[in-house]
Amino acid sequence: MSDAKRQRKDLFEQWVEAGEVENNLAIIQSLSMQGKSMEEIADVFDITRRTLQKLQKEHPALEKAIKAGRLSVVAMCQNKLMERVSSGDTTAIIYALKVYGGDFFNDRKAVEAKITGTPVSVQPQVQIYLPERDSEVGDAREKKDGKNQ
Repeated sequence: MSDAKRQRKDLFEQWVEAGEVENNLAIIQSLSMQGKSMEEIADVFDITRRTLQKLQKEHPALEKAIKAGRLSVVAMCQNKLMERVSSGDTTAIIYALKVYGGDFFNDRKAVEAKITGTPVSVQPQVQIYLPERDSEVGDAREKKDGKNQ
C-alpha cells in the first residue's frame, strides 16, 4: 500500500476527528430503520454503496448501526403481528403458527427419497403409419404436375 493511501483517512475516521461519528451513526441507524437500501444510505453521505460496504467491514460500529436499524424494524413487525394475533385475526394466527410453530404447523414437509436397484435403459419406440395411397393426394399432385407442364 502506498504512503499516500496509508495517510489518507477514510470517511469514518474523518467523522471521528470532526466529532461527527455519533451523529452520523444515528443517521445511518435511522435510515436503516426506515428500510432504506445500502445505496440510499450511501447517497446521503455522497459515497458509493461499495464504499459504504467497505467502511462497514472496517468499522464494526457502522455495521452495528445498520443492523440495529434493521432489527428494530423486525421487532416492530413482530409486535404488530402479535397485536393482530391477540385480537383474533385468523390470518395472522396462521402465519404466526407457521413461522413460530416449527415443523408441526409448517405446510412444507421434507421428503426423503432413496433410490435403490439397478438402472434400466429405456429406448423409446416410435411407429409411424402411412396410408398406402391417398387418391385425393395423388389427384392433387397430378393436377399440380399438369399445371407445371
